Amino acid sequence: MKSVNINEQIYNYIVDRFAPDETLLTDLIAETEKLEIPLIHISRDQAKFIYLTAKMMNASNALEIGTLTGFSGIHIARGLNDGGKLVTVELEKKHADIAAKYFEKAGLRDKVEIMNMPALDAMKKLVSENKKFDLIFIDADKTSYPGYYENAIKLSHKGTVIILDNMLKSGRVIEDAGDDADLKAIQFTNDLISKDERTESILMTIGDGFTLSVVK
Repeated sequence: MKSVNINEQIYNYIVDRFAPDETLLTDLIAETEKLEIPLIHISRDQAKFIYLTAKMMNASNALEIGTLTGFSGIHIARGLNDGGKLVTVELEKKHADIAAKYFEKAGLRDKVEIMNMPALDAMKKLVSENKKFDLIFIDADKTSYPGYYENAIKLSHKGTVIILDNMLKSGRVIEDAGDDADLKAIQFTNDLISKDERTESILMTIGDGFTLSVVK
């Protein structure tokens, strides 16, 4: 086994050099916490990774499932090329309103569209409109992950990158799921993706685990 176990000191070493904090994002997190919204956004290294992924792909169109208050969406939108567009889907209006506020503060108002509705309904609507995306990021309720993944495939073209978060489930992915519906869904989705001949994929040990797939 070659991977290095990441402790707090190593994590801080990485983000201090390659993903430094900024006032806008600090304010976003502080307001999220003040409003008693769970701080379940992706980590700073994950955010930089997804930003760079969009950049390296020269992505124009991105879809995010699970906006929360906009932390990950800001990074995705910043990584899109000039004229690019992020469609981000959020069920909770309170969360969507805060996200809209910070997209505006980040100068991304014209680059982001928020769909405030159930994610599967939004994805099915986009499928019916024959939409295709270069990058799709999924970070929402875990029990719906299999459905999100299947709809993501329908919204993809050859070369689309699909990224799902929390795929290590705090290291519990190898445990017996028992009655844990979220863990069962994560395990099922990882098994589904690992055997899917429509994509090439890898589970990455960054943050709580990104499963990254490229559509063939």
